[in-house]
Amino acid sequence: MKKAYYLIELQGGIEPLTRGPFKDEHERDDRAKNFHKALGLDDSLFWADLDEAGGLIVGSYTAGFFSEEYTQ
Repeated sequence: MKKAYYLIELQGGIEPLTRGPFKDEHERDDRAKNFHKALGLDDSLFWADLDEAGGLIVGSYTAGFFSEEYTQ
């Protein structure tokens, strides 16, 4: 199995939505920046990797990841 890259959005803090797979981390993170602009106050966005063995690794983006200063 090839490694796969996803986003997990929690709408309203409770409703999970999976986006992806993306071809690599860079594409996923670029898309995350676009999705983040449309999120509401109660929404959250997490990255998720499905490794070669089928293991799921989920994490949050670091503080400042979505700020304009960080993305330039």
